[in-house]
Amino acid sequence: MKRKSWLAGWIACLLIAVMVSLPLPRSSAAGGGGTTYTIGYTPVTYIFDNPAITITTATATSAATPTTTAHEAHISWVFGTVSGSFGTCTVQLKTTIDGTNYYTLGSAASVTATTSTKNVWDVLAQAPTTTVTTGTPGSSVLLGFGVLTTQVFACSSYGTSAPVTISVLYK
Repeated sequence: MKRKSWLAGWIACLLIAVMVSLPLPRSSAAGGGGTTYTIGYTPVTYIFDNPAITITTATATSAATPTTTAHEAHISWVFGTVSGSFGTCTVQLKTTIDGTNYYTLGSAASVTATTSTKNVWDVLAQAPTTTVTTGTPGSSVLLGFGVLTTQVFACSSYGTSAPVTISVLYK
């Protein structure tokens, strides 16, 4: 009888130790209402965001999203009913290190601003390597995400309005 109670106690302790060591998702607000989840033994942070933007002229800038832990972004722009004609449009990510000055992050992506058009693309920060790589000194381009990131929409010609739903998964 003692052996069974010892074994049952050992199994209970083992189960408790496993349950305590498992990470639980935690959430916190991010940017325009996104959620951050930490999953696994090595923390991996995902930020899902829907930054707001109003497009009624040739340029528009989205709300900023906290991106301190980001090293890549998977972006989707889905246009609703577009009024007028928008020609040669791009979206450029801009990021800030100090929360005040914004710099371009990578190259501008071409987007089509017409009714029901879906545009998707990825932005990847420079991958870590065994050697040090530096960017060319300048005043505009960063190799990685800063503390906040926005999306700047620009068109060569514009109509009346271009409602769009933006979805971004920062990782």
